[in-house]
Amino acid sequence: MNKIVIITGPTAVGKTKCGLKIAEAFNTDIINGDAFQIYKHMDIGTAKPTISELKMIKHHLIDILEPSEEFNVYKYQNLVRNLIIEMLKNHKLPLIVGGSSLYLESIFLDYKFNEEKKNNQFEEKYNHLSNEELHELLKSKDLDLANNIHPNNRKRILRYLEKIENGLEFDNHKSDKIYDALVIYLNDDRDILYQRINQRVDQMMEDGLLDEVRKLDRTTISKTAKQAIGYKELFMYLDGKYSLEEAVDKIKQSSRNYAKRQMTWFRNKDYIKEVMINPNDFNSTIEEIKSLIENFIK
Repeated sequence: MNKIVIITGPTAVGKTKCGLKIAEAFNTDIINGDAFQIYKHMDIGTAKPTISELKMIKHHLIDILEPSEEFNVYKYQNLVRNLIIEMLKNHKLPLIVGGSSLYLESIFLDYKFNEEKKNNQFEEKYNHLSNEELHELLKSKDLDLANNIHPNNRKRILRYLEKIENGLEFDNHKSDKIYDALVIYLNDDRDILYQRINQRVDQMMEDGLLDEVRKLDRTTISKTAKQAIGYKELFMYLDGKYSLEEAVDKIKQSSRNYAKRQMTWFRNKDYIKEVMINPNDFNSTIEEIKSLIENFIK
């Protein structure tokens, strides 16, 4: 089974910095594992690598779509798996760096996204519910089932709800691995991480996030792109629904909540290798990860 390496973790933990060091050490490229960095003109709010960082290491799947274009995990899965094939042909270690957990799992687990036809009438019944609310509904009906489905996998949740409500049987959708994946989960003390998130949002505002949001055409922006944290809150500010201070506070809160969801999702995954970062000696963290990858490759 072919080997791949994934570096993930909660937002603001240091994935980009770590990924660059690891890609340099193993002479390979980086495949983007973030759902929103695929969009052009959305740089500051998605915490994309800087221009100098992009020149340092070749990155794939960054700035490949206009904000008006829809994107989903099925499209991502196909793009990444094709890239993995090419990298393996060129004797490069496939290295994916990012925090979009469902997207990352779709790479090495045999997720099937086109198994069943869409039932528009049934989906409209739950249009008023967010992904998290829909996931909570499934929990109330089948806790074990819900615990094995990512809250953002709306399509799968809807299919299960439909089958439950209609008394239909369904197969166990436990996914088999199609790659031998080393999934390195960077982590940090939660309070310190939350403090870093707040500071990063303030820095984003100083770097011009509001101007970046203003330049986006809200009449054509896709539903996918519109959900990016930082953008949806500032859209609300521009619509007069929040003050700027309230919008910034909402961004910080949304970012912290997202980090919490990431930590919860990865907490008990048997494929995870957790690495606690050392903020006072980041090089020691890099050396630990390098050792894990070297042993994995051997």
